[in-house]
Amino acid sequence: MATNPGILSEWPWKRLGSFKYLVLAPWVAHGCHLAATEGWRELDLGYVAILPSMLLRALHDQAWITVSRLYNARGKRQIVDRGIEFDQVDRERNWDDQIILSAILLLLGAVYMPGGQNLPWWRTDGAVLLLLLHAGPVEFLYYWFHRALHHHFLYTRYHSHHHASIVTEPITSSSIPLPSYWPINCCSRSQ
Repeated sequence: MATNPGILSEWPWKRLGSFKYLVLAPWVAHGCHLAATEGWRELDLGYVAILPSMLLRALHDQAWITVSRLYNARGKRQIVDRGIEFDQVDRERNWDDQIILSAILLLLGAVYMPGGQNLPWWRTDGAVLLLLLHAGPVEFLYYWFHRALHHHFLYTRYHSHHHASIVTEPITSSSIPLPSYWPINCCSRSQ
């Protein structure tokens, strides 16, 4: 945890512990209700695809965590000649919080974005624009936002949590307090 935790240094659902996925329960119940009353054919596929994509992302992250810990346990390809400590494992337990936040943002976009239900599945000009925006302004903002987190005031409140991990793993970058995640990471970084 941060050496001097600041405001919003915890995710809103942290107190739910292992039950944090209940935050998504109203949306799952709403989707099931729509499927039961209107049928699967009437449902917006983008709305229904949020949960499976979230689960695939969690599975993907878990696979990389497992591979990383296997290599660490075997002692091959280590950056630091040290074993992972229990404190780090406990500190990085919230690696899936950013997946929950992404699901909530996608849900809000799918439900409340005007015309969001009628978007095409693929547009080449949109993909090129997203690539250019990500490679240009988003990476630029991400770099300066990360530099700002190294200022003493922000570092002690939010970013020291990230640098407390000596043996880095794939999830070390995503197990961070909420302000370190917001606003740049939710728009640009997917683990």
